Amino acid sequence: MAPQPILLSARTVAKYGIHIRANEAAFRENSATIVMPSKEAAFLNPVQEFNRDLSTIAIITWSQMLDGEKRQRFEARNRARSKRAKAVSGEPDAKRIKTDEEPHEHTYQSYKFKALEALSATGLRSIRYAKEIPLLGFVQANDLSATAVQALRRNLALNFPPDRPVNEWIKMDVEQADEEEHEVEAEADPTPSGIHPDCKVHVNQGDAISLMYEHRDLPKRYDLIDLDPYGTASPFLDAAVQSVTDGGLLCVTCTDLAVLAGHNYPEKCFSLYGGVSIKAEYSHEAALRLVLHSISMAAGRYGRYVQPMLSLSIDFYLRVFVRVWSRPETVKQNASKTGLVYTCSKCSNFHIQPMGRCTESQSSKTGHSTLKFGSASGPPTDTHCAECGGTFHVGGPMWFGPLHNRAFCDELLATLDSNKHPVHTEARIRGMVSTARDELPDAPFYFHPAKIAGLFHCASPAMAPMVHALLHAGYRVSRSHCIPGSIKTNATRGEIYDLYRTWIRTNPVNPERLKEGSPAKGLLSHVREDGTPAVQHREFEWDVEHPDTHSVIHGSPTDNKAVRYQMNPQANWGPGTAAKGHRKRVHRSLAPEELDRRTDAWRKDRTQEVGEDTL
Repeated sequence: MAPQPILLSARTVAKYGIHIRANEAAFRENSATIVMPSKEAAFLNPVQEFNRDLSTIAIITWSQMLDGEKRQRFEARNRARSKRAKAVSGEPDAKRIKTDEEPHEHTYQSYKFKALEALSATGLRSIRYAKEIPLLGFVQANDLSATAVQALRRNLALNFPPDRPVNEWIKMDVEQADEEEHEVEAEADPTPSGIHPDCKVHVNQGDAISLMYEHRDLPKRYDLIDLDPYGTASPFLDAAVQSVTDGGLLCVTCTDLAVLAGHNYPEKCFSLYGGVSIKAEYSHEAALRLVLHSISMAAGRYGRYVQPMLSLSIDFYLRVFVRVWSRPETVKQNASKTGLVYTCSKCSNFHIQPMGRCTESQSSKTGHSTLKFGSASGPPTDTHCAECGGTFHVGGPMWFGPLHNRAFCDELLATLDSNKHPVHTEARIRGMVSTARDELPDAPFYFHPAKIAGLFHCASPAMAPMVHALLHAGYRVSRSHCIPGSIKTNATRGEIYDLYRTWIRTNPVNPERLKEGSPAKGLLSHVREDGTPAVQHREFEWDVEHPDTHSVIHGSPTDNKAVRYQMNPQANWGPGTAAKGHRKRVHRSLAPEELDRRTDAWRKDRTQEVGEDTL
């Protein structure tokens, strides 16, 4: 279950100079307290607390890595300076005097990074960053809406009052609401009493794209840019990849999964992300790869490349963390990391067509390795599926490089282990990140055992014997974070079908269910009278347990208590309704009537939980 935000009474927040109107409410999430401005504005979606918790821990981890890299470069320069000073010490006095004027010892100061939250709304995310991330220099909270900026300033005054010392901000703990609610008069002055002059959150009202384009010059660039819009983030990517520093972190959320992971809007997906979505059980991983491809293409135009650190499909949205670097030589590898995917319309068998080829060769004279680039060969398949006879649909182009950086995932989990940064959704962060870390980096797309069993019209085998069989056959196996029960393996789709054909030998399919033209009929071609297949490529051993099966299914012993997959936290949940001032500017995958219905249902559920007076 997603943690519910804490409702605060009007009396509690009034002592900080904030007065709640009749249609407003104050909420507490971790270290931050915010006031929701009105019924028409974006409400606080409790499911998104995981997004903010994960982002906070990921940014803390990245900032520590960035600080460590800068420290190493600083120490390397110091060592080089010391060597030059020693070399000059034997020279004439004139040169020695010149070097003696320079300081020989320097002390490294931890790097404070600059951040931008381009679409801030009420400022909850920026406030949490300012309070919970130690190495943050400042975060610029931007929004186009004047109403949102006004709400942001009120929330800053609530969280960073001028009479509170700066070093106490992170320790600030607003008192819980009293059982007895005290009404605040409607005519009370809602203007905040003031914001601390050293507040780390800098407010800006303006267009996010224009603001980022104004920061393309090297001295003005941000170290971190967070994009969390309603719907697609594609309009902001070109500006974002230009205004982030080398080694900086780009955090991107996309909530338009109906476009990215569905199959009803291929033209919309292509216009937004430069690739076509696919229809298969692994569509959520394909959606991640489409987003990464879009970011990679945007960066490549400017001689920059992306390094995915963590890419997650979560609930109703995607969240990716990528580092951006400037190196034209590496950008040339983008073609070999990008490809089309041919997906069978019946059985979801797939074949990947790379867009380019990259081979590494080593010089016999110098011993240095060089990369050679060329065109890829194809096509990777015939016009019809060799497994079931179905036709192929084309998806992509999309990213086929790694989705995650294992070292970053380990550091993120170590950040949680330090117990210095408590968050409410820690168990789920551990589960998702550890699962993502253990995913096979070179095995695109997962399969779902129940989905394939549905293709064969057979009983679905348990996960453990399937993992036994694949491991004994010499294949590598892991879980996927995208969907509960999903499996990733370097075995081909045809070999997975052979696994099921072996299973069907002892668990036969009813022949009456094998209708002409169905996927099962093609997958079980040359079927015997008892419904079992007569021909298959290879046999699998089901009964002998493999020693690595438990670690594949359950992870390491420390991950046993982690929450790998979130269940739907409430009856009506999903993306919140965009503020009315933004409705013409954003893409929404649901009709306005459906979004309004979900909003009303959410408010009704909250009213039942906390009482009519509080809402």
